[in-house]
Amino acid sequence: MTGAIGAVIGAIAVIPGLGFLATPLKKEMVTGGEEPLRVGSIDDVKPGKPKRVNVVGDKHDAWLHMDAVKLGACWLVREKDGGPVKAYSTVCPHLGCGIDWNDKTEKFDCPCHGSVFDTEGKCVEGPSPRGMDELEVVTAGNDIKVRYRRFRLAIHDKEPVG
Repeated sequence: MTGAIGAVIGAIAVIPGLGFLATPLKKEMVTGGEEPLRVGSIDDVKPGKPKRVNVVGDKHDAWLHMDAVKLGACWLVREKDGGPVKAYSTVCPHLGCGIDWNDKTEKFDCPCHGSVFDTEGKCVEGPSPRGMDELEVVTAGNDIKVRYRRFRLAIHDKEPVG
């Protein structure tokens, strides 16, 4: 009888612990890309002059929550005629190197492997299997918001990771 009572008390003590450990199985823990994140103001992006901005948001996984974490970066581009703002990931689709803006050639360059992209994100030279990954832009008043995502590298099609 004493053994049975001890087993019941032990089971009651274990159930909350198992619930805590199973929390990641019950709900989505990895987030990103659902909510647009503010990256700047329309006035900050001059036509014909791409602007690199950091994408900052909240990050959480199974048990850790961090506020205001740098999730990545993107290039904001506005055509010389002053059209809408577009956003491109700074991650090269070839092998994940950082893409920079070259003022002399007025093109984006991946300095590691020689891929070159025009201001519309199209690959014009190099080994990249596709153009720069365009991110969804949402404007709210004067604010520019971006749905930041990462994409699978070294494949022809733009496929989100995660």
